Amino acid sequence: LLFDASIDFNTRLKAIQYQKGQMIEEGEVNMTTLELMEGWMSNIHGHLVKYDDKGGLLEYPRIIAIGSRGDKLTEQEKIEVKAKLDKCLRETSHDQKDKQYLQILKEIVIIDNTTSGKGSEEDIGYKYLRKEIYDFTSKKLVVRTPIKWVLFRKVLQSLVKKSENIITMRE
Repeated sequence: LLFDASIDFNTRLKAIQYQKGQMIEEGEVNMTTLELMEGWMSNIHGHLVKYDDKGGLLEYPRIIAIGSRGDKLTEQEKIEVKAKLDKCLRETSHDQKDKQYLQILKEIVIIDNTTSGKGSEEDIGYKYLRKEIYDFTSKKLVVRTPIKWVLFRKVLQSLVKKSENIITMRE
């Protein structure tokens, strides 16, 4: 679940559209970042969560909240944003039984978008996210593989030859 970590959670969202490559702002909408995140979390919880025989949550699905624009924040601000989001979500859901989606929030990660693909300079959050994606797709996701995915694998293999920063087959 992606959010802009550089803005306050209670700021009203801006309606933006792109026309012919130009960004056009159309003013604020009647929703905050926090409300939008809660809506998505509730939707994911309502559609995907499965319970075991004893009524407990199964291990998956889990949500990772990914804060972008970490390059605009200090390390202390990143810690504060994580704590504030966690607190906001817990306070909001405390009074409402139907918002049990917090049980599926696995982690809040704030990443520096400007370091993607820069090897040792890359934000450590990317390594964490790659590992989580790999673990989920290789150990938990059990689906028949569409032919499109096989073709996509060939694209990934060509990226590996160009030394692009991706999850390798060995990883």
